[in-house]
Formats: sequence, C-alpha cells, structure tokens
Amino acid sequence: MPRPYPDRRRRRPGRKPPNRYAGRRGPPRPSGFTAGALGPLYRVLLPSLRGGEKKWFFNEVSRGLPLGLGLGGALLGYAWLGPLGAALGLGGGLAAGASFAESQRFYRR
Repeated sequence: MPRPYPDRRRRRPGRKPPNRYAGRRGPPRPSGFTAGALGPLYRVLLPSLRGGEKKWFFNEVSRGLPLGLGLGGALLGYAWLGPLGAALGLGGGLAAGASFAESQRFYRR
C-alpha cells in the first residue's frame, strides 16, 4: 500500500523533541523596564506617564544602556591597547549594549 503523501516526511510516534516549546503563543517574552518589582514604583513616581509618552520616556532611558556600555568598553580598551583599543572597545560595547537592550525589549518600536 503506497504512502498517502509520498513527498512529506513521516511523522514518528512519541513525544516531541525537548527543544520545542509546547505552548500556543511561544515562550514568554521579557517585559522591559516596567515589569516585575519596578512597575509599581514607576507608577508611583511617574503617575502622569501613560501610553506613547511612557514608551517614549523609557526608550530615551534605554538609549543610555548601550552608550554606557560603549563608554565602559572604550575606557577598558584604552587601558589595554591604547587608542586602537578605545575604538574597538567603543564599537564592541555599543554592539553588546544595543543587542542586550533589544533582546530584553528595553527599546520598543
């Protein structure tokens, strides 16, 4: 008896491989600055920020993270390799900080 769909892979019986998330909408995503214990604190300290203004404010705050890491990388690179290390450290710090801020959803579009 021929297979019903010869061009498709056969489905194996048993459980799914362990690297697949079984949920419906995917794994939970990080919530950025306003989640967890800091959320109520921000609501008390900044009660007038809502919606787009809140998003704009925290986007501006989150720009300091890559800049701070870039400055730290530049200082560390300068201490190790001089001016060349400063340039390399600045680039590496900016890239690492921007990647971290984007992956943790600190900067929202």
